[in-house]
Formats: sequence, C-alpha cells, structure tokens
Amino acid sequence: MSTAPSIQDAKLSDAPQPGCPMTAALNAIGGKWSMICLYWLDSGTRRFNELRRLMPDISHKVLTATLRNLEHEGLICRTELPEVPLRVEYKISPYGESVRPLIEAVRLLRPREPRLTLHAT
Repeated sequence: MSTAPSIQDAKLSDAPQPGCPMTAALNAIGGKWSMICLYWLDSGTRRFNELRRLMPDISHKVLTATLRNLEHEGLICRTELPEVPLRVEYKISPYGESVRPLIEAVRLLRPREPRLTLHAT
C-alpha cells in the first residue's frame, strides 16, 4: 500500500516553475481580494465606489491595486466614460469568463457552522 508523497518529500525541482499554469493562475487570482472582486463583477458592470461599498473591509489603495492587477492579467476590463467627473466602470473580460467555474464554486461554498451574529439592542 503506497501513500501520496508529503510536502516534506518534495524536491526543489518539484516547485512550480515559471510558465507553470498553476503559478500563472495563482499570480492572477491568488490575492486576498481578487476572487472577491471577480465574485462581485460576475453579476455585472460595477463602478469603483460600488465595489468599495460591497467590500467594506478593503482599503481604497488595496482595491485600486487589485483592480489594476486583474486588468493587467486580462481578467477584467476597465472603461473610462467621458464624463465630468470621470466615470470608470469595471466588468469581467471575455478572457475572465474562464474563471466563472471558480466563481460559481465559491458561490456554492457554505460555512460549516452558522456564524454567531450579535445584534445591538
């Protein structure tokens, strides 16, 4: 009876290499907020402040960096509308559609135990 190799048994040559699909995927969507941004953009086009309201724990700086990374990776499209003040909208790109199965898997996840919520009285 054989067992699966453990992480301790892995060799340096077994580490993901440049050009590895897993490395590329984690670089694209591996950030803490990337999947959450994609989750909210999956339901339609959104503006920056709308995303901020949907994710109140993210800072302005981190949301900006996350959106720039997702745009750089080709997963979202950023559209500047010629209005005053400037209006910017974000949506999932055609290439970003490829992560829909991951987004759907996240959507289907449920916590194992209900979370205790405290209500002010």
